[in-house]
Parts: sequence; structure tokens; C-alpha cells
Amino acid sequence: MRALIIGGDHVDAAKRALYASGYTEVVHWTGRKNNDLKRPLPAGVTHMVIMLEFVSHALARKMKTTARSQRISVAFVGRKQGGQAEVATRLQSTPDTAALRYAA
Repeated sequence: MRALIIGGDHVDAAKRALYASGYTEVVHWTGRKNNDLKRPLPAGVTHMVIMLEFVSHALARKMKTTARSQRISVAFVGRKQGGQAEVATRLQSTPDTAALRYAA
């Protein structure tokens, strides 16, 4: 399984949480490059973590739409302290990634 983290500079805690919950590969996009809007979604992504306040509205909207059309689960994480730990809590409390909500 592959996960995609969009935004953020220090995403080590989120990466560790994703690896611990069974993801074999975690891809990180900074979300600051102009080309990020044009990048194709990596093949095999089953979960997306979007670090809010680190990405543009256009990129967040595009990724949400893409996730909805491809039935990829999405977690929106705020900038608040401990936001990355929230990713770990969500993933550990749900034994199956299919149980995570899809982007609405």
C-alpha cells in the first residue's frame, strides 16, 4: 500500500504513523511548487494526508476532487500542535483503511 502526504516540512511523525499502520511506501510532496498542481497522482496510492495551511487552496481542492473520483481515503490535518500525532491516532483507531472516510 502507498500513501501520499501533501504539505508540511517535518512530516516524520506522520510517516512513522503510516508505516506503523501497514503502508509500505510513503510519498511526500511539499505542496509549494507550482508544478504540484500539474503532477499526476502516483500509482497505487490508497490514502492521502493533506497538511492544511501548508498547501494552496487550489492544490487542496484538486487533491480532494481526485481522491473522491478514485475512492482514495483522505485525512485533513491542521497546523495545530500535535496535528501529525492526530494522523497516528486516526490510523491506529481504525484497523482498516477502508473504514476511513472518503473525501466528501
